Amino acid sequence: MLQSYNSYKITIITVVYNDKINLEKTLLSVIGQSYENIEYIVIDGGSTDGSTDLIKKHAAHLAAWVSEKDAGIYNAMNKGIGMASGEWVCFLNSGDVFVDSEVVGKVVASIHPFPEKPDIVYGNILTQQPDGTLKEAVAKEPCNIHRMYFCHQSAFVKLPLLQKWNFDEKHPMSADLKFFKQCYYDRRIFRHLNFPIVIYDKSGISNTERIRGLYDNIAVIRDTDKGFKKYLFLIRLYFVVFWRKLNGKK
Repeated sequence: MLQSYNSYKITIITVVYNDKINLEKTLLSVIGQSYENIEYIVIDGGSTDGSTDLIKKHAAHLAAWVSEKDAGIYNAMNKGIGMASGEWVCFLNSGDVFVDSEVVGKVVASIHPFPEKPDIVYGNILTQQPDGTLKEAVAKEPCNIHRMYFCHQSAFVKLPLLQKWNFDEKHPMSADLKFFKQCYYDRRIFRHLNFPIVIYDKSGISNTERIRGLYDNIAVIRDTDKGFKKYLFLIRLYFVVFWRKLNGKK
């Protein structure tokens, strides 16, 4: 029903390493999109668990794929950027899935009515609760804060921006935060699409290594925020609150 908007070429990039259990649901989620003008790229870090066999199984639906050793998730994402040719790029990690088969078309249709030309559009996410239900998390508006505004899996970014900055690989946990902070300080136009785009896999590294990620967030702030010292107290306060929450304290 959204075929009139097929003029936008959308690149979707999936990075994976030894995640055969979750990879296929991500592949099928992208392949099953009703929106036709999709360039799908898969970057595998040299998996040995059978992930590569799954990629080969679906290779006819891929614009390109590689399986080789890399230097981490952001190195793999940068490889994908180097292979991309779409106007907009979305990174859908192995284990994450789109909320339904219409959502990419819905995103594209939502871009057209904006009077200005956004550089980044982003939406909400769904996360699975212990009882199996899905809960929507509404994305925040970009501002000068110390943590991600939204999940990068729910964001569609203009390719030239990613080519301009890439992801800073010296930040193994928070290079996406640095990228979006750079965009914010460069006065790039962000637009929030107030509907869920992905079902977010909470077993990813950003959730399993929270303390390491927090330290990398602080390093990003040091890199990007001129008023770093002004925010140091808030950063320390957040660290204390986060630590108490992590340890089940009120």
